[in-house]
Amino acid sequence: MPNYHAALTSRYNGLMRFSFYQYSLLSLIFLSSAAFGYSELNADFHYDRQVYGEGRQNSTVSRTYAGTLATYFTQNFAVEFNYSQTQNITTEHENIPVSGTTAVVDSTQNRVLNIVYGAGIRWLMTSRQSRIRPHISMGYATQEVESATDYTFRDTVSGTTYPTLTTPVEKQRIKSVFGAFALQIGITQYFAIKGSVQTVFEAFKTEKARDNLKYMVGVSWIF
Repeated sequence: MPNYHAALTSRYNGLMRFSFYQYSLLSLIFLSSAAFGYSELNADFHYDRQVYGEGRQNSTVSRTYAGTLATYFTQNFAVEFNYSQTQNITTEHENIPVSGTTAVVDSTQNRVLNIVYGAGIRWLMTSRQSRIRPHISMGYATQEVESATDYTFRDTVSGTTYPTLTTPVEKQRIKSVFGAFALQIGITQYFAIKGSVQTVFEAFKTEKARDNLKYMVGVSWIF
């Protein structure tokens, strides 16, 4: 018969070793953070609106809110945790004919919500005491994407507008990588304004890094 006791003991010991290494690493980080004595909280915002079409009747609006917590375990390196929420709304008025009827698609509105949360490493490229402080961040992230579209129909003969049809919400979860470059300008010892460029893309598809760039502005607090 298989030696279940030995197998369970081996697995238990492996989990204990893994937990011990995790605990040791976290303890080292927090002890180092206590020694260097500071963490950093960032809040960022992005807004973009594009209008297009011959009559400027179509638009795309994008808003992003983001927050980051970085805990330094050396003078220049930190563990970073981040969260962002982006909403993209595209509205189009194109009067697209519906085949075999007198109706047209009067307007469509597509809504996409993208929630990203991740963890990685931040490298502060200069001293914390410097007035201008650039830093680079990168790490693992998860994207949770939800999308739905509204269709509004109108009869071209009677002029009647029909009730809006909404598609079922589509959901995706994507294993991803994030990267960011930021430049902070110190206002006081503990407060700074910042500008950054950030990207998130599907893991192992580095060619897509430049396809999702966001230029953000924000503030930073050291505590």
